[in-house]
Amino acid sequence: MRYLICFCLCLLALIPINAQEKESYYREMQSRHAEENGYDITYRRNYFEHIILRMELSSDASRLQFLSGRAEELLNIRPAAEYNLGFSFHYKWLGIGFSFTPKFLLNTQNIEELNNSESLGINFNFFYSDRWVQELGYSYYKGFFRAGPQRLVDLGAVVLDDTSLKTIQGSTFFIVNPNYSFRAHYVQTERQLKSAGSFIPRLRYSYSFFEPNFKNLPNLEKVVQINSLDISAQIGYLYSLVYDQKWIVTLGLHPGIGYNYSVNQFDGASLGSRTFHSTTLALDSEISVGYNDYRWFFGAAYNWRNYNYVNNQKNQFTRDFANFNIYLGYRFNDNKPMRNTLGWFEDNLGF
Repeated sequence: MRYLICFCLCLLALIPINAQEKESYYREMQSRHAEENGYDITYRRNYFEHIILRMELSSDASRLQFLSGRAEELLNIRPAAEYNLGFSFHYKWLGIGFSFTPKFLLNTQNIEELNNSESLGINFNFFYSDRWVQELGYSYYKGFFRAGPQRLVDLGAVVLDDTSLKTIQGSTFFIVNPNYSFRAHYVQTERQLKSAGSFIPRLRYSYSFFEPNFKNLPNLEKVVQINSLDISAQIGYLYSLVYDQKWIVTLGLHPGIGYNYSVNQFDGASLGSRTFHSTTLALDSEISVGYNDYRWFFGAAYNWRNYNYVNNQKNQFTRDFANFNIYLGYRFNDNKPMRNTLGWFEDNLGF
């Protein structure tokens, strides 16, 4: 917690005290950005020259499935640290965020062994240009429990406290319609002033390290590590309905196709490892509603993501995701030191 307090104090120290409104400067920068990038300024209003702090409460209710090759049992597990508290900082083309699960948010199911469960998330997002976006992130979960058992009622134990999942992930996407403000929906560094929509082609990629501990599940084969690579290409569409230039409802659907490569390491020299190759059908759906004014913004969003392995095999590890988040944020005036520092990248690298 002390690191979080230090982080917030450092950010606040950069914010000018008693800063006067710089409306003329901000309007000039907004008009210049619209002219340089060819969009209608009556559709979008950006706040790139503001320091934006955002806090959110989210639930990453990932369902992890493991199909046993020995007994053909299906195991569904969920992380105990599925509820996360997150903080992020956004300025110009860059966003940095982190999240964790405090003890009072742990979903321990009243099981003492899960009290040491934890999570950590670190993410970066930046815009190559007005419409090219890059995401990079790392997530870590330790401590799982069995959820929604199917044909596993006779196995007894539900606690997988020594099980962990680490994931490195990223995505690259492009907003086709220049009048659509993806940022207003994504990180609230802009406002969508009129209703609009856009196709958004996207490439997703992730690499995960799953270390299960099935010591109390004797019918399952002793897999000690699963390394999995996922790549998918999606062509999605988002539409934002705007009321009074402040209230916004966004709906989205992102179908796609991909590839999964997994290597399972088994306990024991005789079992060795096993490799799987799968074609995946990916589908994301999302809905969000929010309020977005000059200084304050808040809202809620829900996203469901599914990876359907069309040639699912025994001993394969699969996932789908359902998550929601509630967020609150505020925009501060920027200052010259920050403007000059990150402005160098804009002037020299074209961000």
